[in-house]
Amino acid sequence: MSISVIIPIYNEEGNVIPVYYELKEVLQRITDEYEIIFIDDGSQDTSLSNLLSIKSEESELRIIKFSKNFGKSAALTAGFEHVKGESVITLDGDGQDDPNNIPNLINALTEDSDVVCGWRVDRKDGFLKKLNSKIYNFLNRKINRSTIHDNNCMLRIYRKEVVSKLILPKGAHRYLPSILAQKGFRISEIEVAHRPRLTGHSNYGFKRLFSGFFDLFRFRSFDKTIKPVHIIENKYGFE
Repeated sequence: MSISVIIPIYNEEGNVIPVYYELKEVLQRITDEYEIIFIDDGSQDTSLSNLLSIKSEESELRIIKFSKNFGKSAALTAGFEHVKGESVITLDGDGQDDPNNIPNLINALTEDSDVVCGWRVDRKDGFLKKLNSKIYNFLNRKINRSTIHDNNCMLRIYRKEVVSKLILPKGAHRYLPSILAQKGFRISEIEVAHRPRLTGHSNYGFKRLFSGFFDLFRFRSFDKTIKPVHIIENKYGFE
């Protein structure tokens, strides 16, 4: 199995190197054919330079740089566009998604599933994030008839054909399992371990709280036959 891992980052200077090496160690136990793609979403710290400092020694490391902050949906779209692996894994760059969950995700990607989502049963986040997530997931199950408990968990595995031509509008990453289910793909879910952030602080805030609720209703009527273009205008460079 060949594997591509996509990691969107924004101001994660203290986390990108530990996340890369821990992920590399796990993937080497699974396959010789893998790549790790970081999408720098307009970071204003040393996240990019930290990754570039090890790039010459790490042939599996690939970097996409955005000219400014376009958001996680644009970052995922760029990553999906450039993957080479048969299976595509996504996770956050803050170290909270434990790479040791990856073998279980792979084993769960059977012939009956196109996507396997992680479910953070024991989340290591603050009260506001956990409360907001519970409300999101409850409403998403009621409004979009989602069968997934944790639509916000980035730790997932997809078949390449599911995402390679997928273009996400702004905010769509929050409801990607529901969108893919509307497109007819088979979605399953497994429990995954969750950890506190390695370093730094979350970029989560009230702005994301309200935009998330707006997106919940916006993607209720997402047309399964259309791929809306989020305007990134090729303003990222691929390295």
